[in-house]
Amino acid sequence: MRKTLSTAGAGAGAIALMLALGACASGDDAAGDENVIVVQTNWTSSQAQNKPLFDAFETFTEETGIEVKVLESGDNLNQVYETSLLAGEEADVLLVGLLEKQLDWAVNGAVVPVNDYIEEWGIADRIPADALVDWTDTEGNLRAFPYSGFTWPWWYNTELLAQAGVEGVPQTTDELIAAAGKLRAAGIAPVVFGGIDWSGQKIFLQLLEAYLSEDEAKQVYAEGGVCENPKAMQGIELLIELRDAGVFVDGIEGYTADQAQAAYLDGQAAIAPLGSWAYPGASEELASATELGGLPLPDDAAYEQPIAYRGSTSAGWWISPNGEQKIDQVRQLIEHMYGNEVIKGILDEGGVIPVADFGGDTSGVSAPLLAQSLTEFPERVEFPVMPDIYVPADVSNPMYRATSIAFTPGTDAQTICSTVDEIYAAAQ
Repeated sequence: MRKTLSTAGAGAGAIALMLALGACASGDDAAGDENVIVVQTNWTSSQAQNKPLFDAFETFTEETGIEVKVLESGDNLNQVYETSLLAGEEADVLLVGLLEKQLDWAVNGAVVPVNDYIEEWGIADRIPADALVDWTDTEGNLRAFPYSGFTWPWWYNTELLAQAGVEGVPQTTDELIAAAGKLRAAGIAPVVFGGIDWSGQKIFLQLLEAYLSEDEAKQVYAEGGVCENPKAMQGIELLIELRDAGVFVDGIEGYTADQAQAAYLDGQAAIAPLGSWAYPGASEELASATELGGLPLPDDAAYEQPIAYRGSTSAGWWISPNGEQKIDQVRQLIEHMYGNEVIKGILDEGGVIPVADFGGDTSGVSAPLLAQSLTEFPERVEFPVMPDIYVPADVSNPMYRATSIAFTPGTDAQTICSTVDEIYAAAQ
């Protein structure tokens, strides 16, 4: 069962935390000012890629006279927002992704559904249908305005592959196993990812759904029951086959996402599933040698091409109860942030992938891997179900342990599936 926010049943401890956080954690001083919109976000002004966003806030103020007060909450955004909400001092608008607690915000009244607003403000027609589905909860609430997404390809260093005698990027499981053998023989590490944390968890789930239809994958992610699902068990057997064939680097079960990313970016490993957030970290030389693709699968899998993740849930614009009291001002801000000039700015200058249709113009994109991810990469792969919006919040983090166990040599399929199912059972 997912954790939910209950404003009526909140205890004194939450109020005490709110007082400890102080006024800087909420929008209390601007709550009644119609000329100020308080935006709470985990996007930080100190990161260069976010400069176009903060520039857009300044332009909005210049054009409308409405000040944008930004609360940069970082990883504590959920706690800070929910605490300020209890006191009625929450920010007007939030720019944050969709996962874990946010999945239930609209259902619990923590935010205002935007179903009507997205239509009235002319934004719905610019948002892909699958993104609207992702952002809609089980009660039909469109939780927020989808804003930025991501791609999560498998990166292949073609120079290292060529050094090992591998011709081209592997397209099947057999080719991947053969490539790993050649890489090891040449003293080059094969596939690396964070086998002990969130990044490895996603690759574990990517393998788990290799034989599942979209609907079957969604059900398994939401409910568990892995041991009882023959197709899910085929995915686990595929993981074991790759693991035991030496496809993953030695000790993968102890790697973190940061260590894995560093290993690929430093040229220490030939293959890594890395998200679009890693594009800026690739050197010009490495970027030119990297081909973005997917996880190769067997012929009897549910997909005809290699698979990779992409999603629309990196960030959305959420409206709070306080924000609904300033809905005209909020409308102006949202319309401004979906303007073509702003959208192109966060793509071209910030490297942030917009969810809204931007006309497909990548001429201003200077980062080669970002450009490749928007043009060639989608033709090379198929996109399975992204787990984040289906896996319950109480299951997601504990599953890291199951991930590490799965990638540990010697662990059998029954142990792996039982560990996952026990996590689901404990969350009921």
